Amino acid sequence: MAEKQAEKRVNRFKTLMAVIGNPSETELEDALLDDQDSAPELSTSEEAGQTIAGLPAGSPSSSNIPLSQPERQVPALQEPSLQSTPDILWIAHPKIHRDADQARRYFDPDELAKMARSMQAVGIIDPLSVRPSPRYPGEYDLLAGEKRHRAAEIARLAEVPCRVFEVSDDIAEDIKAISNLQRGDLNKWEETSAIMGMLCRNLQKSPEEVVSLLNRASNQRRGLTDNVVRSEEWVIVEDVFNLVGRLTPESFRKHRVPLLKLPRSIQDILQQGKLSYTKVNEVLKVKDPEQQRHLLHEAIAANLSVDSIQARVKELRQTQSQLQKVEITEPDRASARLSFVSKAIKRAKFWQDPQKSVRFQELLAEMERLIE
Repeated sequence: MAEKQAEKRVNRFKTLMAVIGNPSETELEDALLDDQDSAPELSTSEEAGQTIAGLPAGSPSSSNIPLSQPERQVPALQEPSLQSTPDILWIAHPKIHRDADQARRYFDPDELAKMARSMQAVGIIDPLSVRPSPRYPGEYDLLAGEKRHRAAEIARLAEVPCRVFEVSDDIAEDIKAISNLQRGDLNKWEETSAIMGMLCRNLQKSPEEVVSLLNRASNQRRGLTDNVVRSEEWVIVEDVFNLVGRLTPESFRKHRVPLLKLPRSIQDILQQGKLSYTKVNEVLKVKDPEQQRHLLHEAIAANLSVDSIQARVKELRQTQSQLQKVEITEPDRASARLSFVSKAIKRAKFWQDPQKSVRFQELLAEMERLIE
């Protein structure tokens, strides 16, 4: 049984890579079959997860999946049926539909323009990957190649070269995610969201449950808990990270999951592709919420470069530092001056001058009113 499930996982891996790229079969098998004996043992315990703001699109909601299902059958990565056209087809650009919820949100306008000029000169060298659209008969959904598709639109190409694959919805989602992950096209937030989406789909868990699983596995390795992770679940987790080709479950848990807890307003900006993650990350260095909000709006409206944002952040931080110094040192300086004046009053000679004495009393009364 275990060997058959492993074979199915390898077949799924081959299916995905047939659309995205094509490493050697030895590499494919090694990537999934190594270290399977190290998977944690079976357990029926569950642990409450953490709430994550901004769940990946297509992931099951926590309202639909109970937090505790100890006897639930966990599906292995399904063996897909892959059929593709033997030849490249030329498909009219408007008949190819992009996924509004795909992992990659931001496309650099300058890079798109450069690619469009190249396409006008030499055409599209690398075909796009598509599948027949279940929503639009006779048309297609894009699986891999959104940047090329966008550039072709800018270049006003009537048709684009494509390979057509027959794949299920789940396989299609994984293909789109891995296509970007393998090419390194995603920023850290997009990459994290894409990996979380894959984990949710293949484990049939909500993001909160996935985080709970990763936390329990981490605690188990450190001997901090008796709650053992179910082995079949953990094999799926390892399969996903083998497919992704970067990060480990532990590094994802420690360094990437926190990105999904960014403020909702920040996640909206990233999801809508209004700013790149690199730019947003610079803005987040401004700690004052109001200044941060203004800088975000300025960066979007003026399409500020990373260097420009860094310069603005430096200005704001220097101003804030100066204000803090004034707030800290001015009271001390004033108190020191008053202490000096109080000692000098006793030996001052202005008491002998009635006008100066009256003026001093007036100034003293004014100071008292100021500090009330």
